[in-house]
Amino acid sequence: MPVPNLKTSWLSLLCWVLLLAPAAAQTTVTKEDTMAVDTTATRDDSYRLEVGYTTLSSISGQVRKVFDTRGLAEELPDVVENLKAIQYTLKQKGQVVDIKQLQMCQLMLSTIQDELGEWRAELAEANQQLAAMQARLKTIAPPPARAASLDATALALARSDSALWARRQRIAGLLEKRYLKVKQLQTQVAASYIQGMELQDEVGDQMRRYSRTSAKLNYPPLWDAAATPPVPPDPKARKAGQYRREIIAFYFAHNWDNWAYMALIGLVFYGWVTFNYRRARAEGLVITEPFRYLRPGPVAATLVVMFSLAPALELHPPPIYLALLQLLLLVALTAVFARSWPRRHFFGWLGLVAFFVWLSITNANATTGLLARWGLLGLNALAVGIGVWLLWRLRQTLAKLRFLIPVTGLFIGLNALAVFCNVVGRLSLAKMCSTAAIFGLTQGIGLAVFIELFTEAFHLQILCSRGATGAASAFDYDKIEANLLRLLTVLAGALWLVVFTSNLNIYSLIYGFFERLLTTTHVLGSTEFTYGNILLFFVILYVSALLQRYIGYFFGDVGNDDSVDARQRGSWLVALRLLLVLVGFALATAATGLPLSKIAIVFGALSVGIGLGLQSIVNNLVSGIILIFERPFHVGDYIEVAGKSGRVHDIGIRSSKLTSLTGSEIIVPNGDLLSNHVINWTRTNDHIRTDLSLKMTPGTADLQASLQTARELIQEEIKTSPYTLHNLAPEILLSSINGQVYELKVLFWITNIRQEQLTKSEILAGIYRRFTAEGLMLS
Repeated sequence: MPVPNLKTSWLSLLCWVLLLAPAAAQTTVTKEDTMAVDTTATRDDSYRLEVGYTTLSSISGQVRKVFDTRGLAEELPDVVENLKAIQYTLKQKGQVVDIKQLQMCQLMLSTIQDELGEWRAELAEANQQLAAMQARLKTIAPPPARAASLDATALALARSDSALWARRQRIAGLLEKRYLKVKQLQTQVAASYIQGMELQDEVGDQMRRYSRTSAKLNYPPLWDAAATPPVPPDPKARKAGQYRREIIAFYFAHNWDNWAYMALIGLVFYGWVTFNYRRARAEGLVITEPFRYLRPGPVAATLVVMFSLAPALELHPPPIYLALLQLLLLVALTAVFARSWPRRHFFGWLGLVAFFVWLSITNANATTGLLARWGLLGLNALAVGIGVWLLWRLRQTLAKLRFLIPVTGLFIGLNALAVFCNVVGRLSLAKMCSTAAIFGLTQGIGLAVFIELFTEAFHLQILCSRGATGAASAFDYDKIEANLLRLLTVLAGALWLVVFTSNLNIYSLIYGFFERLLTTTHVLGSTEFTYGNILLFFVILYVSALLQRYIGYFFGDVGNDDSVDARQRGSWLVALRLLLVLVGFALATAATGLPLSKIAIVFGALSVGIGLGLQSIVNNLVSGIILIFERPFHVGDYIEVAGKSGRVHDIGIRSSKLTSLTGSEIIVPNGDLLSNHVINWTRTNDHIRTDLSLKMTPGTADLQASLQTARELIQEEIKTSPYTLHNLAPEILLSSINGQVYELKVLFWITNIRQEQLTKSEILAGIYRRFTAEGLMLS
């Protein structure tokens, strides 16, 4: 057998290697690709699970923040029941319901519609949020299909997919449940809102119908009226009374803040008066002023203040609310008058209260029979007589309450009109006039007593503030009281008109007219404005000017006190007045509603005016501000400036006032006080050195002895005077000799510059008496 060639064998082996190499390489690459695909798939599953869990956690957290419907679900049945009560009330008498009930229903519907509107907006937002969550939830796909045999990694991924999907299903059920609940509540709220709109239209129709029919003949004249048979009891009357109580309870439940504000007003007034009485007692200050109504522990006075001002807290007052306030006000007034009025007048007041209550109950009674009409006629006629008696009898008791005179006149006129309307058959109009008259008089008396209470409390504040600084308590309060009474009377008159027009059922008409007048936008060039903004601008400026003028009275500053405390108090009071003016101007500017660009234009024009003709005014204003903070002198200091001298009475923003020794008032611009030389005699103390010139004729030939005796007598007189400084010895100098006449100049210090002339007069009289006793003659 032939032996193979070695070279041929190596070549054959090399060929086989080259043939098998591509197959081996292909097998290796295929295995590496399979591993890469498996790793990528695992990574994608992990990312998908992570995104899914993150999405579910986010949705779960947002679901809790979505509008909670439990409170709405609990309150909505009450709203539905109240709407049923209003609907029943509007239909219980057929065509026309009593005007008081109509007003109550109108106010109640307005509150319900506002509440339903808020619920609609909240439910719509919740609906959108839930829909968005459901859309996000749909992005989570169900778990993918996997092979039957899984390794450990695939098995873990399958379990995570199963847990993710189970959680997704739970959240989907929760979202669906919440979504259906919101949809259901949206439907109910929308239905209630539509029903409320329909009831509002019906209330408006009946109120217009009442306005048309109230002045018409709705009952036969009294001379043609016949007795009506007794009306059988209405089986639905109990249900109507229940609905009426629900309506009243709804109003008070939704207007509790008015009572909170009343309580706050009462606490402030009670604390103010009580604090001043305690301060006066602690400082040993005896209040000798004859206060008519104010007493320590002013509980009854506080109630009068609360219930007198309460109608101002409700600009659309329902009649039942006003009736309750009037009853509480009568009780509080009775408690105040029990300690203030004489027994005879107080018993007359009790009879008046009983008559007021009787007349109010009669007006509220829905009975329209012949006997009820005659009873109302008699009460109205009696009310006319009582009004005349009030004008004649109580003029002295309520001497300061002048605005009660026209109020009582209206009381008489409205009751006379009620008598006439009742006689001719217009019973609804008669009851309305009678109710407005009685409530107007009650509110007028309450506001009148409130004015006196506030002025007395203000007087007490001044007395205690002056007593705390050691000043005399006696001062002229009449001028302050007159200005305060004028302001309070205007405010009380405006508040009384609110109550009076409400009871006459014309308040809404008047309020709507002025609201349109003041809030309608007008255009002047490129500027938009309203009359209300302009009025508010001047009102704020007036109030700030009034406050800065009278703020000092709260701290006992009435302008006639020269103590050191009064001077220091006057300095920071000036700063407080300046702050009030600046704040008032800022608020007034903001109240105009003008944009900042327009205001900048106004100030730019003002700067041009300053440069042209207002330099001196601005100079005085800036000088006043500098004087306030630099304080070269205080209120009460005795100064000299530009040849004028006097006590500083007031440091104003533009000018200051000096009171001279002769009593004249000198008005000095602040620019002069800052630019000229000012001599302050009382900067650190009130001492001043003064002099006396004496001419004497010696009684003996010994000049030296006579001069020595004269010096001793003068020194003794000066040292015994209570107005001189005893620690500084007087200087007695011989100024000239003219024959037998010797002139002495006496220099000494007095304690108060304002008593210079009085001190010199008394010392001169004392020296004359001493010289006469010693035989020395003054020439």
